Amino acid sequence: MGSVVCSGVKNLHMVVPTIVLFGVAPHYYLVWMLWRLVSLALPTYIYQKGDDFCYSLYQRLVLFFFENLTGTEVVLHGDGEDILRRKERVLYLSNHQSTMDWIVVHMLAERQGSLGHVRYIMKNSLQAVPLYGFYFYENKCFPVSQLLPVLSHKSFLKHGCIYVKRGNFNQLKMMKDLKYLKHNRIPTWLVIFPEGTRFNPSLPQLLERSHKVAEDQGIQPFKHLLTPKIRGLHVVLEQLRNSFDALYDVTVVYSNTKDKKNGKRKPAPSMFEFAAGICPQVHIHVSRIDIKNVPTTEEGLKQWLFTMYRNKDRILSSYYDNNEQQPLVDVFAHGQKSPTASFYTISSFMFFMVLAVPFIVTPFGRSLYWKLATFGSLSGYLWLAVHHRIYTPCCHFYNYAIFPWISLFTEFGATWVVLSYYCDN
Repeated sequence: MGSVVCSGVKNLHMVVPTIVLFGVAPHYYLVWMLWRLVSLALPTYIYQKGDDFCYSLYQRLVLFFFENLTGTEVVLHGDGEDILRRKERVLYLSNHQSTMDWIVVHMLAERQGSLGHVRYIMKNSLQAVPLYGFYFYENKCFPVSQLLPVLSHKSFLKHGCIYVKRGNFNQLKMMKDLKYLKHNRIPTWLVIFPEGTRFNPSLPQLLERSHKVAEDQGIQPFKHLLTPKIRGLHVVLEQLRNSFDALYDVTVVYSNTKDKKNGKRKPAPSMFEFAAGICPQVHIHVSRIDIKNVPTTEEGLKQWLFTMYRNKDRILSSYYDNNEQQPLVDVFAHGQKSPTASFYTISSFMFFMVLAVPFIVTPFGRSLYWKLATFGSLSGYLWLAVHHRIYTPCCHFYNYAIFPWISLFTEFGATWVVLSYYCDN
């Protein structure tokens, strides 16, 4: 009986965060759209400040579930404590092993006061996520004066993430998409997972492919990492080097990934598993590198990245391969526990719960909720589909004559059709 109850509680811990985090998407979408309308006549950086605030508000709700409710401890190592005393523009490179890695970024950024500034280089398939996929899409800038002459220069913006297609890297597109982040009044934590794919010790074919790539590059294969890719990082540094203060070399270990019986490494927990409270601690090792010390040439950067990953592999080996037969200096043996800012995470949870009340208890709210979810998702998919079909990097006419009108209609038109319909009924 006790095991059944425990299993039920565990399942609740996995299901409830999913329901809430996706359930508040229409609420978040409405707040964001209202801010978009209010900020139309304001400078770009003002819009971005408001958007970053909205983003941090939502991500604190995420941290409420993944830190406050799970009771997981965050333990910092290396320069982890030092970076919390800074507030700077960051290029963030990390090992990749789980969907939880995204949330670990937010754990660290929140402690520095930079949560709203987090933006990602993301795989293309994430555009399919309803509402959020559209919201994260990269910025396409154009003058609103072409649409509404009374307004000054303004960009129709989202949060500033960059989508890349795995196996079909488009360097020209990425260069164009990164231009917006050059704005000196738009601070950014740009996150890259150079491995591109999540490391999983239980997938031998994945590891074999990675080893083959390493051998083709003339380097020794990594034991606890996949071979990192260089092209995306090189393009980012070419375009944004002067927009960063530092590069954070981050190595993450989930404390439940070492089998206590045989000492072997296990797969990292997914978001669902983590939410169930199966991971007592997250260890975050940070090496802060001044951006001036990062190589400028592609070949120099490539060798530098391989050296960095060789060191990361040693750090991970000190945790996973440390045993009585093979004693190693465990880099993660000592660290500084870093408590979460519960006031902000709980406040965010309360905000979204209060915001949800009229959507739940009133017929108008319930109908509006489903209309926002439906029309918001469909208009986002329409925008993405039309944009991908028509847009080419050299098509100036499309960028400045056609695309603004499509963007205006799909982003605002569908939403306000819904609102107008309900106001009239």
